[in-house]
Amino acid sequence: MATLDTPSTQPQSKLTKTNPLAKKLNKILTTSLDDQQIQDALETLAEFYTENTLTARRNLRGDIERRAMVINRRFLDSFNGVNQQLLAVETEIQAIQDRCNEMDSKLRLARDQTSHVMKQTEDLKSRSARCKVRKTIADAFLARFTLSDEEVTVLTSMSAPVGSQFFEALKHLQQINEDCKALLITEHQKAGLEIMESMALYQETAYEKLFRWAQGECRAMNRDFPEVTQPMKEAMGALKRRPVLFQTIIDEISHTRRSALVRSFIDALTRGGPDGYPRPIEMHAHDPLRYVGDMLATLHQAAANDREMLEGLFNVSQESRRANQGRPSRPIPDVMDENDPLRESIIPEEEAIAQILDKNMEGTCRPLRVRIEQVIAAQPPPVIAFKIVNLLQFYGTMIDKVLGSGAELAVTVRDMADAAFESFMDTLRAQAAGLLSSIQIPADDLTPPPAVKEAVAQLKEIMASYDSSLVTTDEKRNIMEILSAMLDPLLEMCVLGAARLSVLDNAIYMVNCLHMIQSALSHYAFTAAYMQLIDSQIEEQEEVLVTEQYQDMLSQAGIASLIESLDVKPPETQLSILPNMDAPSVSRAMANLDTFLCTVSVEVSSSLAKISSSRIAQSVTRRGTKMFIDAYARLYGAVGDPVNGYENPRSVMPRTVAEVETLLAATEEEFLVTLP
Repeated sequence: MATLDTPSTQPQSKLTKTNPLAKKLNKILTTSLDDQQIQDALETLAEFYTENTLTARRNLRGDIERRAMVINRRFLDSFNGVNQQLLAVETEIQAIQDRCNEMDSKLRLARDQTSHVMKQTEDLKSRSARCKVRKTIADAFLARFTLSDEEVTVLTSMSAPVGSQFFEALKHLQQINEDCKALLITEHQKAGLEIMESMALYQETAYEKLFRWAQGECRAMNRDFPEVTQPMKEAMGALKRRPVLFQTIIDEISHTRRSALVRSFIDALTRGGPDGYPRPIEMHAHDPLRYVGDMLATLHQAAANDREMLEGLFNVSQESRRANQGRPSRPIPDVMDENDPLRESIIPEEEAIAQILDKNMEGTCRPLRVRIEQVIAAQPPPVIAFKIVNLLQFYGTMIDKVLGSGAELAVTVRDMADAAFESFMDTLRAQAAGLLSSIQIPADDLTPPPAVKEAVAQLKEIMASYDSSLVTTDEKRNIMEILSAMLDPLLEMCVLGAARLSVLDNAIYMVNCLHMIQSALSHYAFTAAYMQLIDSQIEEQEEVLVTEQYQDMLSQAGIASLIESLDVKPPETQLSILPNMDAPSVSRAMANLDTFLCTVSVEVSSSLAKISSSRIAQSVTRRGTKMFIDAYARLYGAVGDPVNGYENPRSVMPRTVAEVETLLAATEEEFLVTLP
């Protein structure tokens, strides 16, 4: 301790290395009290080191050693108990081992004694498993290749109803035949043949029963709206495998539905609906368009209803119907050999439906044809006749979609449409002959005569009917043939009617007639060819009107002779030496011109006012005025040319071209205001 109090001259690091106390102190100071072991040691020391005395410090090591000896003695005592228990467990395990060895010896002895019995048991189990497999195979074979007693009764007993059980049994029977065909290509051919022979009798009996039942159901289809039951649908599907029976059922349905539809059609014609509503179609015979339309609508509705009924009967979907449309149909054979490979073939449903529908509606063709022929023979007015043609074409197209183009009713409607069109054309020809036989003289106002107005009004109705027809463009009648039959005689009549008129009146009259026809044609695209013809004829008449107006203006202005002399003057001759072309004559003509320019040309204006088209009247007026101004300009230039020998040209022709043009423009505007 004295060394610690004495100041040291050596460095601290050297002192630490040489002084043990310093080493220990340094170790204590560098020890971290955060160590968990040190903290646990201090806590344990605090339990018995309660006071810091010299005696306690001296006895600290002994106390710690004594406490360690006590703890070790307690551990040994505890471990001694565990050791005793382990010895007891070992004794028991040894006893169990001895017992197991004894049981193993006994089991070996028992196994040696029972090995023969076990072998026999295994053999019996193996045989039992094989028997079960064979039984399962036999049961599956019988279930697949034989009919149960209940199925045989349902298929062959006439007292058993035809229902879902019958068709399930028939389906099973058909499946047996299909499976037997598979057996024929294996080593089990004999079994397949025997099963097929045994099933053949059941099959024929079942089809005979089904056929007779279906015949009874067909006879019940004589109502207007027959009900198709699910058993009947399945029956038709099954009978398709027997073409002869299937054809017989088809014939039965056709016969029943044919009679029912004919009766229903006759009732609609003569008796009407229940309680008289709707009224009988014959009551509208005075209205040919409604009469024909009602008959066709009734038959189309009946055909559509029957198709819907048959599609339900044959389970035809809309996709199947669209897929079969347009396919050529093949006839269903009346007789088929038993060995024919097609015996089991399935007949297309659409072919059967088309066949039945054709026969169903065939009976209505004659009464329909007779009545439509009566309507055609009565020769209705052309407009009504053309609407009847469109009506027949429209329903012909609709019936084609329902029945097929080869059906008797579809052919009848097309024939009637052709006959109606021929009658319509005959009516037009007769009407054309009537127009040409009695030519109407134009009135003073040069407007189209009543015959032309009536013909144009009729033409409008026919074109409107043609344009609004629901028939497709490819199926419509040739409109050019109709237009030719109506317009050619109409135009010819107009030409003949205007033959005795003056040139100006003739042109105005033709323009008015052509404009009326043009106005009627302009609303439809299919009249483009005739529109071009009418336009060219109107242009020709406009040229005539412009020329006439120009000549009239020259005559009224008093310069017609001057222009004529100017036009015929030889190139080397002076204009002033020609007759009536001297300066005084030209001055007098200019005086007449001033009078003309200051007043409205009453004669020309009144003539052009008769033109029904203001556009054409304006065009003729402007073009005639321009020709007059051009002629005056040529005359004015010729007089002013020194070559022609006029001493004072401005005194001879005081009016300039611009002044004449201004005055004529005012006169022209005044006239145009008076046009409608």
